[in-house]
Amino acid sequence: MNVKITNNPNEATLITHDAKFHPDDVFSTMFLSKFIENPVVYRASVRNIPEIKDAIIYDIGFGKFDHHGADARYRENSNIKYCSFGLLWEEYGRQYLDKIETEDKEMLYKAIEDKLVKQIDGIDNGLFYKIESPYSILDLDKIIDSFNNTWKEKTDNNENFLKAVSFAEIIFDNLLKKENSTITAIKCVEKKLENVEGNILILDEYMPYTEAIFNSKLEKVKNIKVVILPSNRGGYNIKPLTISKDNKDLIVNWPKEFLGKHDKELAQLSGVKTAFFMHATGFLASTETLEDAIKLANIAINYSENTSNL
Repeated sequence: MNVKITNNPNEATLITHDAKFHPDDVFSTMFLSKFIENPVVYRASVRNIPEIKDAIIYDIGFGKFDHHGADARYRENSNIKYCSFGLLWEEYGRQYLDKIETEDKEMLYKAIEDKLVKQIDGIDNGLFYKIESPYSILDLDKIIDSFNNTWKEKTDNNENFLKAVSFAEIIFDNLLKKENSTITAIKCVEKKLENVEGNILILDEYMPYTEAIFNSKLEKVKNIKVVILPSNRGGYNIKPLTISKDNKDLIVNWPKEFLGKHDKELAQLSGVKTAFFMHATGFLASTETLEDAIKLANIAINYSENTSNL
C-alpha cells in the first residue's frame, strides 16, 4: 500500500474527514489509492475543509463524492443511498477494471458492487441488515471499527486509519480475485451445460458452478439434480443441488442410514465399493472413482424419486 497521511493540506491529493473512521472513508481511500498517483491523505475537520484545486474530496464537504447532503442519491429501484465509496465506484469502477484481465468486465463490476459496495452504502447510511442468529455477527462495519482508538486512548488516530486502509486493500483484492475467478468458472460451466444430458452434471475440475446453473436459460438445465466434480482432497465429490440460490434444501438426498457414514460402513450400506464419505446432512458425498460417483449419485436420484411418489 502506498498511501501516506499529511498534516499539511497543501500536500494532499485526497481529502476526507478526521477523527473516527468507518468502512466508507477507509474503502474510498483504499480504492482511490489504486489509481491516483501519489495518494497523500489529509484528514480534515468537517468545520474546516481546505480548498485544494487538484485534490479529490470525499465523505465530507457535500460535494460530488459526499452523501451527507439533503440531495443525497438513492440507487435506482432501491432504498439504499449511495455512500462515498459507492459514488467513487460508480465513477471510477469500470475504468479501474479496464486494467484487470477478465472475461466479463460488467459482470465483475456488478459482483463487487453487490458483494461489497452496497453493504458499505447501506450501513453508512443507517440501513442495517437484519439476521436471526444464535451468535453475534462480526460484520465489516465492526471489523473496521476495531482499528479505531478505544475511548481510553487519546493518541492520534491516523496510524490506525492507515492500518485499516491496508486491511481494506486485502479484502478488496481478495474479493476481486475470487469474483474474477468465479466468472471464469461460470463461463466454463455454461459451455458444459450446453452438452449435459440427464440429471447429472460432471465437471472436469473443481470450480464454482451454482451461479451458472441457477442463471442458465437452457431448458434442460432444469433436469440437473446432482453435480460431480474432482475433489481437491482426491477422488470425486457428489453434490446434490439445492432448490434455489436462496433455499438451501437439497433437491435429492440419500437414504437416512447413509448419512454421516464413511469408509467401509458407507461402502457396505450403499453397495458402492469406493464410497468413503457422506456428510450428515447429505449435501456432500465422496468416492475414489468417477464410475462410483455416478453410481452413488444415481442412488440419491432414484431414492428421492421413489420416496416422492409414496
